[in-house]
Amino acid sequence: MSRIISAVNEWLGRAVSFLLAAMMLTICYEVVARYFFDRPTTWSMELNTYLLSFYCLLGGGFTLLRNGHVSVDILFSRFHFRTKAVLNCLTSIFFFMFVLGLLWMGWDMAANSWKYHETSGTILDWPLFPTQVMVPVGSFLLLLQGLVKIVADFRTALTGIPPGDAHAGSIFHRKPEE
Repeated sequence: MSRIISAVNEWLGRAVSFLLAAMMLTICYEVVARYFFDRPTTWSMELNTYLLSFYCLLGGGFTLLRNGHVSVDILFSRFHFRTKAVLNCLTSIFFFMFVLGLLWMGWDMAANSWKYHETSGTILDWPLFPTQVMVPVGSFLLLLQGLVKIVADFRTALTGIPPGDAHAGSIFHRKPEE
């Protein structure tokens, strides 16, 4: 099951990375249209806000899979791997509290957005539901990847067996260069 979760987050993380290319193209188009032809677009800013929302919210599980979230590890990096695993299990309590709160509140926000047909209120007046539903979806994917991580940390803490490669559960696995 952990391989499937990791593979889904890996695939999704790679897929949403293409949103950055789309954002770059639309911003470049906006700059050229605005400053060279004096014809700014009405849609570029809002579209890029939506794309950035999708990118950030759907990339959380991928970032956790790759251990890419910001952390302060001045002392942590000096600990034995088993001690690190125990500390990871303890600090995961805060992670799960935050992600479960985000999932719950995000679901409530998305449900209200759907129920009341909320829109952006801009000139395009796009519906807010597509971006707001990404909050619980992204939170759920992050939660699942967090479960994969805590199971691995718990196993390391109990058995003392060193953790494997962080990407071993991924179908896109490749050995890190040493």
